[in-house]
Parts: sequence; structure tokens; C-alpha cells
Amino acid sequence: MGRIIGIDLGTTNSGISFMDGEEPKIIPNDRGNRITPSVVAFTEKGEILIGEAAKNQAVINAEGTILSVKRYMGSDHIFNLKQHGVYSPEEISSFILKKLKKDAETFLGEEVTDAVITVPAYFKENQRKATREAGRLAGLNVKRIINEPTAAALAYAYSIKGKANILVYDLGGGTFDVTYLSKENNRFTVQSSRGKSNLGGIDFDNLLLGKVLDNFSKECGIDISTDKILMQQLRDQVERAKIELTSRENALIALPFITASNKPLHLQFEITRREFEVLIEEFIGSTVELSLAAIKDAGAKPENVETLILSGGSSRIPLVRSMLSSAFKLEPEKKINPEEVVALGAAIQASMLTGEVNDIVLMDITPFSLGVEIEGGKFVKILQANTRVPARKSRVFTTISDNQRSVEINILQGESENASENTSLGRFLLSGIRDGKRGEPRIEVIFSIDADGILRVKARDIDTKVEQKITINSAFREYDEISFKEKISIKNRVTSLVNRVSALSEKFDGFLDRSFKKEIGETIRIATKAIVNENVKELSKCLIVLETLIGELNSLCYDEEAGEYEQA
Repeated sequence: MGRIIGIDLGTTNSGISFMDGEEPKIIPNDRGNRITPSVVAFTEKGEILIGEAAKNQAVINAEGTILSVKRYMGSDHIFNLKQHGVYSPEEISSFILKKLKKDAETFLGEEVTDAVITVPAYFKENQRKATREAGRLAGLNVKRIINEPTAAALAYAYSIKGKANILVYDLGGGTFDVTYLSKENNRFTVQSSRGKSNLGGIDFDNLLLGKVLDNFSKECGIDISTDKILMQQLRDQVERAKIELTSRENALIALPFITASNKPLHLQFEITRREFEVLIEEFIGSTVELSLAAIKDAGAKPENVETLILSGGSSRIPLVRSMLSSAFKLEPEKKINPEEVVALGAAIQASMLTGEVNDIVLMDITPFSLGVEIEGGKFVKILQANTRVPARKSRVFTTISDNQRSVEINILQGESENASENTSLGRFLLSGIRDGKRGEPRIEVIFSIDADGILRVKARDIDTKVEQKITINSAFREYDEISFKEKISIKNRVTSLVNRVSALSEKFDGFLDRSFKKEIGETIRIATKAIVNENVKELSKCLIVLETLIGELNSLCYDEEAGEYEQA
């Protein structure tokens, strides 16, 4: 196996790293900087700029500049850049990854095709899939997705011996994670994780920005929030002020000559560190509460934490350090660069995959519960949150009506008791259930998840041995990424299956029980509606169900010819 680079694909900044012998090292970008802004811009000339070049022109090209794309990963958000086209979050992220890939190739003097990419521990499956897809679009074979706090812990503890209970507090530009793990010699075991996918430095910027705008509006009676160029200038000023307040007691935000209606108006706003801390105190307090909750999830106490690692640029905020020190009676490690530690850990994970580092064992967890939907729209957990991976667990269910021939398995991820409030990862239909009264058939649903976080779900009728299964991984693309040609293909396929099911059900009408007829009719109705509306998501679901029905109806054809069919 060739060289694998480590990538920290961040909300605000990204970094790349590699193993130089036994030491992880940061790869500088084409400007010699150790981190690259996660910014993409489209110019009037049709150029695509990434990194510093994109960030530096954001003020004069606010509409063509995309920041913080990581917050949209896994969603159906679309970036409509008018004359430049329409892009998904995965496509925008792929531009950043392409640049990182190119910078790595220039620095290393060789082609780079494989990578380990980090994600927040609290990223859901669709967000992880989107990250893998971004890597694929960038020409990278993503060998492993690793949680950012786990990577940070690897980077710190890689060179130390003995035992340690480590808490990694990861507060970046757009996300927050906290992970509690233990190290015993070269064995790392993640105990628990908590987090928020939409909490970070951007939110602190927005709070300060709102305060500046309110103050200017009250003083001058002018609302400048609709002026995109001015707002981008102001956002830059606000971010600089936030950074200044990590080392100074006050900072000045100033924009001269912002209007010249009657007389020139200048925006000038001074803020102290304490005033900024009051603004963000509630947010920081919530991260500390989540940190304490993660410790509790692991069955530990705050005093059990022996090492506190801070990761992410926003962890430099003095209030973060003081509140954590107060909660854990422990000072954070000072020899760690919060902006680089995750990328370095990704390089170590990469070296574990290549075999360069073969004496480290990493045991991670699944941060969310996984299970299925049952009657009444309820969610039943099969794999609990913080279950160590790889893992395998099963649960037996039954039918809800007499002579029920099939059951739909809706695979969910989340913590709510209500299925609709969780994330659906996929669905499939188990048909061929034995005839019986409600509650008699026994249907075993088996969940297994491997070290790469790939989930496999299988359902089987214990009596008839029929089974269906599905794999949830990066090979499953989002429906809005399917090409026009593929949309036509899937529509035609479903139309053909509907016609076949209709013909077969008409042929065997006298042999079909009422519930099976109802199931066929409802499926045809839903599929026909999806065909008319060209709803690719629904068409994809219907494909599975229709093909299953075809199998059942074809088996009736065989039984009839053999004289073996008995009417239920």
C-alpha cells in the first residue's frame, strides 16, 4: 500500500499531514502556510479560487464566495451561483480537497491518491457519506473516516508511554465535539462522545456581528445588513477582533466611509474581552455541560480526567480554558497546536492502515444510537450510542396483523423515541414471512458495524429462513446527485416493474389473500405517483419493494405449475 495522507477538512480552515518516518508532519500549502482557509470562490472570469486566494477577494466578490461549507454537508442545500452554475456541498468541499491533494503532491513530489479524512465525532451517517463523496469527487480514495477528537488524542498520546484518561475538547469554526478516551500503553479506547454539529467560532462571530450592527443602527439610524460587500468587510473585522481578544483585553472594529449620503459615516466599535465573554458565555457553558455529560456516559467522574487536550481554533478563547480548568481542576496541555493536532492524528491513523505503525490499537465508538421504526412511529434502539465498534447485536420482532406477508425495515439513527425525529439511513422490505396470527412469526433484525463505520443490517424470518439485507456506506449516493440519464433509467425500470406486478397479480388474483392484494395495490399506487412526479427518492424505494413482489409472485407461478400452491 502506498502513502496515505491525513486531512483535517475544517469549517474555517483545513490541514494536511503525512508520516515522515515515525513522526507526523504538517504539509504547507503553495503559499507556505500550515493551514488553508476552507473558502471557495468563483470569479467573473470563470476562475475557481480556493484557500487564501478565495478568502482575500471575498469582500469584493461576496456573492461568488462560499464559506463554512462543512455546515451543509449531508444536507440537500444547493449553492446557486447564477452564471457559474449550481453546486452541492460535496462538490464545493471537493474543490478544497483537490487543492489539498495538489499541495501534498507538490510537497511530497509524488502522486497522492489515498487519504484519511477527519470528521466531527457527532457527524451523522449522511454527513460522513457526504465527506466520503467529496473525497471521491476530488480524486481521492478515502481509506478511513476518523473522528476529529480521536485523531487529536492519537496525535498527543502517540509519543507518550503508560496509561492516561484523556478528554479531548474540540471547538472549531463550525462544530463542537468532546470525547473521553483511555490510553493503556499503545491501546486507545474511546469511551464516549458528545457534541453539536452547529456550534463553533462562526456562532461567536455572528453574536458579535449582531451587537455591532445594532449599535451602528442606533447611533446612525442606518441598516447596512443588506449590503453584501459591507457585511463581508464587517465579518472580516469581527473575526479579527475575536482573534485579538485571545491575547488582548480589548479590540477595535472599524469601517471608514461606509456611506456618503449627507456626510461621511464611519463605523467604529470597541469591545473588551469581558464584554465578548458575556456574549458567548452561554454557548461555552453548554460545551462544558456536554463535556461533563460525556464523562458521565463513560461511567467516570471529572476527577478521573488526567489529560485535557484542546483542539480547534476556537478553543484558544481564554474563557474556554478558564471554564474547563474550573470544571475539571486541570490545566490543558500547552504543547499542542489546536489548529494542527487533528491533521497530525489523521496522518498517524493513515500510517496504521499502511502498516508503518503497527503497534497501536484504536477502539472507537458509534456516537449515535442505531435501530428501527416500529408500530406507532416509535424508535427501538438496537445499537446504543457509545457502543464500541466493531459491534454486532440483534433483536427479535413480530408481525402486527394476521397472515402478514411482509414487513418494511426502516433503519434509523438518533436518540429520539419518535422515529420521525431521527435520521433514516435506508429501508428494505422483508417478504415471505410465514402465515400466522399476529405476534406469532419471529423476525430477527441484526445490526453489525465494522471499524470503518460501515453498517450492515439484516432481517430474517427465523421459521422460513428468508432474509433481506442492506449495507449503509459511502456507495449510497444522495438522490439529488443522480444524473438525468440515470433518472430516466430508474423511472423506466419502475414503470416496467409496475406493469409486471400488475400482470402477475391479475393472473393469480384468485390465489392472493386480501392483505397481499392490498399490499400490491398500495405499492402500485405509490410507484405510479412517483413515476408521474419523477420523484427519484421514492422511485428508488419502490424499486426494492417491486422487485421483492416480483419474486413472491414468480414463486406462485412455480408453485402453481408444480401443483404445490395452497391458498392461505
